[in-house]
Parts: sequence; structure tokens; C-alpha cells
Amino acid sequence: MALTLGASHAASLRNMQYLNQTKSLMDKSLQRISSGKKILSPGDDPGGLASSMRLQSEISINNAVQARVANAKSFVEVQDGALKSAGDILTQMSTLQSNYAGATQSSDKEIYAGQFRELQVQLGNLQKETLNGVSLFSNDASDSWTIHTSSQGASGGSLTLENLDYHAALQVSGAENISAGQAGTVVMAGSASPNPGDAISISEISSTEMNTAIQNIASLRAKSGGKASTLGFASDYLATKSVSLLAANSRVMDADIAEESLNYSKYSLLYQAGAAALAQSNLSMEVVLDLLKFPSIRT
Repeated sequence: MALTLGASHAASLRNMQYLNQTKSLMDKSLQRISSGKKILSPGDDPGGLASSMRLQSEISINNAVQARVANAKSFVEVQDGALKSAGDILTQMSTLQSNYAGATQSSDKEIYAGQFRELQVQLGNLQKETLNGVSLFSNDASDSWTIHTSSQGASGGSLTLENLDYHAALQVSGAENISAGQAGTVVMAGSASPNPGDAISISEISSTEMNTAIQNIASLRAKSGGKASTLGFASDYLATKSVSLLAANSRVMDADIAEESLNYSKYSLLYQAGAAALAQSNLSMEVVLDLLKFPSIRT
């Protein structure tokens, strides 16, 4: 039988080629497992990579909008808390006013008037409250903020936070205000007519004016509560959208670890088989060389 000397060399080259290919696949599978990414380079999936970049950009914008909406929601919630306290204070002041009107002893009236004045100061201090350096209340009509509630920016949805004139809500007349501190000095019972902006005393305010102030504060709280509700719905939508965008990007970029682990095991087995085949082909070449060393041997 004739002996073809080049056959073993060609087989070795083919085995080496298969071995290199399998090693490359095994390395790539290992990189996907270690990085968790299905697309390791633009050449793996150019279209998928472009889609992932667009999704990542939208995720970043959506998260920024979600943070601004959350900050605005916190602002109106703190604002609502201040208005709730103002309403509770006015209710207590209304009770003190009723007790003052029914008291017969001057000492009792003085006690009620003193408590009334303390609550007036507390009402005035609420107007000074701020959140992150921004005043909760303003009497400037230009003080308003536009909050975008969509990742589309100005072309999408938005909400305007208008100013809430807390001081005007407590203004019972052109010159007198229920609150004190921010508005001016407290008018003591029996004193002369107040200066413009002075707080009215317990003896000078009527129950009708007190009820009007309570109603005004309730209206401001309704406005603030409406904004908080709208921002809450916007925040919920943005959170849901963020989860959906992350899931979409994950389907494009993230590797299936179970599948890649199976692929790695398969490539590893093929690599071992290729290495064994290469060793065998090299051994066959050595046998031929040994035969060439002994020309006396005949086939």
C-alpha cells in the first residue's frame, strides 16, 4: 500500500485551524459570562449596539426628569404641610376668639389675647419657611416654575408651580393681617389704629373675617394638593417607563448566562477534542519520519 507523506501535515494544519477557531469562541463566551454583556464589540451586532445607545440615552433623560418631578413633589408636599399647620393654627385662634368674646374677667381676656398673639407670630413664621433655599410662599406673581413631566422636554407634558400668596390669604382688610412677624407688629388690645400691614388683635377681628381666612388657606391647600397629585401620577409613570426602558436595553445587551455557560462547556469540550486530534496528527507525522530513517524497511 502506498504511503502519502503529506496527508498528516495537512491534517495537522486543519486541526490547528479548528483549534484556533474553537479557542476564539471559547474566549468570547467566557468574556460574555464575566462581563454579562452579549455585545462585546460593535462587530458583534451593529444594529443592536445602536439601539442600545438610543435606549441608554432615553434612560438617562427619563431618570433626570424623574428626579426633577420628585423634587417638585417634595416641594409641594412640604408646602402642603405648612398650609395644614396654618389651618390648624387658625382653627385654634378661632376657638380663642370665641372664648375671648365670652369671657367676663379681664384676666381671662388677657390670657386668651396672649395665646392669640403667640399663634399670630407662628402664622407669620410659616411664611418664612424655605426648602433648599426656595421660599414656600411668595407674593410675587412672577414666581413660578415649569416642571417638565416627560422625557420629550418642552414638546412633552409639563406642570407649572404657581406662587401661593400666603400673606394675602390672611389679609382681612387693606391694612390688617391676621398673622404677625412677617407682616409687622402685633396690635395689642385697646391700642390705637394699626399701621399698614400690622397684625390685627383678637378684639378687632370678627368671626366672619376669621372664617374667610380659614377658607383662603383651605383654597391654597387645595391648589397645592392638586399639584402634588398631578406630580405623583407623573412620577409613577416615569418610574414605570424607566423599568420598561431598562428591560428593553437588557434584552439587547445582557447575555443569557445559562446559555453562555452551556456554550462555554461545549467549546471547551471541542477544544479538548481538537487538541487531542492535533496531537494524534502530529504523532502520525513522527511515525513517517521514523520510517524514512530506516530505508531497509519495505512496505
